[in-house]
Amino acid sequence: MNDKARLVGLVLLLSVGVTLAVVFSVTRVDTPLPSSLAPAFQLLGTPVKAIDHLVTRVIPVNDLDEREFGDVLRARYDAQADTADQDFRYLNDLMTRLATAADKPFSYRVYLLDYDVPNAMALPGGVVLVTRGLLDVLQSEAELVAVLAHELGHIEQGHCVDAVKFRLLADKLGARTFGQIVDFAVRMLVSHSFSKTQEDEADEYAYAAIVNSPYDPRGVGGSFASLLRYVTRSESVEPRGADPIRDYFRSHPPLQIREAKFRERAEAWWRRNGDQVRHVGEENLRRRAAYVE
Repeated sequence: MNDKARLVGLVLLLSVGVTLAVVFSVTRVDTPLPSSLAPAFQLLGTPVKAIDHLVTRVIPVNDLDEREFGDVLRARYDAQADTADQDFRYLNDLMTRLATAADKPFSYRVYLLDYDVPNAMALPGGVVLVTRGLLDVLQSEAELVAVLAHELGHIEQGHCVDAVKFRLLADKLGARTFGQIVDFAVRMLVSHSFSKTQEDEADEYAYAAIVNSPYDPRGVGGSFASLLRYVTRSESVEPRGADPIRDYFRSHPPLQIREAKFRERAEAWWRRNGDQVRHVGEENLRRRAAYVE
C-alpha cells in the first residue's frame, strides 16, 4: 500500500512538473524593447527656460508634488507638439470631456507619439501619451475613450506618482533636481508595467467612466478585443521577441480575460438598460471628429 502511494505521488509530481514546464515555455514573458518608445524619450531633451527655476530645484522624494510633475511634462511636450495635427486635436477633445469627471486638479493633456505600434501610457500630473498606431488599431470612438479613461484611471488613483516615489526610495537615489526626477520618472514609467491589481483598478475606472458617459459600455471590452487581434496578427508574422506591444501586454493581465470580463459586464448592462441609446462612433474615429451630444 505504501509503495502504491509513493508511486502515485511520484506520478503526480512528474505530471505537475511537466505541466509547469509547458506553461512556462508557452507563456514566457519577453522584455519590452527599450527602443519602442524612443519618441517619448526624444521629447524630453527639449529645454524649457520658462520652468528652469522649477526643474533645477533640489527636492526630497517625500516632497514631490504631482501637479508640478504635470507642469514640467506639459511644458516639455508642448514644445514639440503639433497642435494643428488632427489626431492631436481629436485626442484632446475626447480627454477634455473625460476629465470633467476627474477629481485631481490637473490640466489633463494627451500627446501624440508618431509611432505605428498601438500603445498608451499615463504619466504623473495629468499627462497621457498615445501612439498614432493606437488610432489605427481601435475600431470605434467608444473603444478609444475606454483606453483614455483607463490611462486617466491610473493618474486619478495615484498609480503613476506612487510608482515613481517607490522606485526612487527603493533605489536610494536621494535628493535630486526636480528636472532629473522628471526625466527618471518618464524613463521608468514608459517601460514600466503597473501591477495586475493596479491594471484591474484602471480597467474598473474606465468601465465606470464609460457607463456614466454617452458611449456604449461595450467599448471597454471592444478595446481589448481590437488590441488582441493586433497582437495575434503580429505574432503570426513577426519572429518571437520582435513586437513591443505583445511584450507590453504580456506584463499586464491577459487581454483574453479582460476582454471576456468586460464584454460580459456590458452585455449584462444592456440586458438591464435595453431602452437606452449609446454612442459607438466608428465614423467619428475614422473622421477624427469627436461625438457631440
